[in-house]
Parts: sequence; structure tokens; C-alpha cells
Amino acid sequence: MPSIEENKSEVAGAICAAPESNNESQAVSQQPRQPTNLQGLLRFAMEATKSEDAPSDSQFHQMDEERKKWLEEAIKSMSVDVIQVLQKQIEILKNVNEIKSDDDISEYESAINIILDHIDNIDIACDFHKIGGFMILYPCLKSSHAMIRSAGCELLAELCQNNPYCQQVVLDNEFIPKLLDMIEKDENILVGLKALYAVSSIVRHNPEGFNQFIHYNGPAILLTTLSKGDDRFLKKATFMLSTLCDCEPDFKSRLVFLEYVPTLISLVSKERQSSHEFVLALLASLVEDNATAINECRNTKYNFQEVLQTYIKKFEAQEECMEEIQHCKRILHLVFGLN
Repeated sequence: MPSIEENKSEVAGAICAAPESNNESQAVSQQPRQPTNLQGLLRFAMEATKSEDAPSDSQFHQMDEERKKWLEEAIKSMSVDVIQVLQKQIEILKNVNEIKSDDDISEYESAINIILDHIDNIDIACDFHKIGGFMILYPCLKSSHAMIRSAGCELLAELCQNNPYCQQVVLDNEFIPKLLDMIEKDENILVGLKALYAVSSIVRHNPEGFNQFIHYNGPAILLTTLSKGDDRFLKKATFMLSTLCDCEPDFKSRLVFLEYVPTLISLVSKERQSSHEFVLALLASLVEDNATAINECRNTKYNFQEVLQTYIKKFEAQEECMEEIQHCKRILHLVFGLN
């Protein structure tokens, strides 16, 4: 009897194999049904690879106990107990608050990456909370190591992405103010980016998350961080704000009141960055049906009409700037009545 290790690839190959046919519809119709148990798995593998065998009558027989035991062990050896894997990483990360500034953090980074490999599945993300995984989030966010802080933010973002259960847990434990504080004050730009990613995952399409974002002065904090001028941060921040403008009717007026318009005009007036597409998109959204924003754009001290026309003239021929040019033309039409 072959060893399990020698035959794992054989079992996996048999399971993944598909019949070849010149007629696609015939191939689909002849595809064996998906197995639901061990006996069905063996039948599936034999049927899927039948065309590769020497011609003979295809007959299925009851597996002998030795063969059955070998196959069970082979399949078991190829499967992963995800909960057990997650629990192991949680145990490692329980000590993250004891890391000193000169310690090797590779083990902790590896633990977070392993968790990230699994919690993109919503059910697994929920299970991660149920087995106590969220206890390691705050220690990660407060780590003295920037890489641990950024990885913790990314983990939080992935857990909450389109996941109402995890979003509610995070909101109940008031992670929003901590993340906003990191966006505003953390000197490491990667940490700020990942913290922004986490906030976006929590607040978009979540009324309570949005309310906490407003309550903890999220819009004002993002406005101050736009002045940092980092292209990556500008892209993510303005994209998130545009999305919230589309989802929340009164949000545009709040941004205009906070004087976002002058800041955005200033950004567009500087040397072009790839983030300008998102800055212009946000500006176009703010001036849509908003007289206060339109009047602000018309203020002669910004010379905004000339800025937009110069931008169009300079970049219109460049294919990668097509979206930016469309936003410029739309703003010119909405604000200055130009076509």
C-alpha cells in the first residue's frame, strides 16, 4: 500500500481532473456530480479520469477496508482545521504588547498574515471573533512597531469588509476614535493608510458607523491630513469621502461647511499627481446642486476657472488623464456655465 505522502498529489490530481471533449456542451453534461461523502469522492475521481484509462467496462465496487482507511488518511492529511490554525496565531499575538522596540517581530507579522489568509471568508471572520480573536486587535494597534500597527489595522479592515457582524462588534468597542487618532497623529504613513482603510471598511454602508465617524470628527481629521500631500493617502481619503457623499445626502454640505473646497482647489493647482482624478471627482460631487460650494469655487482669489482650463489644455491629449479631464469639464459647466 503506498504511503500517504506519496499519494496525496495523486488524490488531488484525480479530484481536480476534468474530462476532455471537442464538444463543450457534451463535456459539461458528462461532468460527474460533486461528491458529498468519501464514497462519492472516490466515484467522482474515477469518473472524472475515466477517459484517461485503458478501455474497459466501468464498474464500481465496494472499497475494501484497507483502501478506505488509506484514502481517509490521505484526505485528512490534505485538509486544514482553520479554527485550530487561527487559535494558534491568536496565542502568538497575545504577547504582542510585550514586544520591545529592538525585538524581532517576524513571528508576529507571520501570525497576522496567516490570519489574513483565512478571514476574507465572512463566516471565518465571524468565527475569529467567537474564538476570542478580537482581543489581540487593540494591542496590535498600540504596538511600538509601525509594521505591527499597520498590520493590525489591515486585519481590522479585512474583518469588517462587508461584514455587518464584525462591524457591529468593532463599533460596540469604539475602535473608530482610535483609528482616527492614528490617521491624524501616527508619523508612519503606512499606518495612516491602513487605519484609513479600516475606517472605510467600518463606516461605508453602515449608518451607525457613519454616525460614529461624524461624532468623532472624522471629516475634520481627514481634512487636516489631506495637507500631508501623500499621493496614496489623497487617493484613498478622497475616494472614501466621495463614496460617503453618494450614500449620505447631507454629507456634502458638511464638507463644504468645513471648507473642503479651498483645500481641494489648492491640491489640484499643484503639480499633477495620480490622486488628482479622485480630488477632482470629489470636487465635482461637492458642487453638484450646492450653491455654497459653487460660490466658493467662483471666488476670484482661487482663479479656479483658469486652473481648470490650463489643466485641460496640458493633459487632454494624455489617455491616462481622461477621467481627470472629464471631471474638469463637468466642474467648468456646473460652476462657470462653460461647455
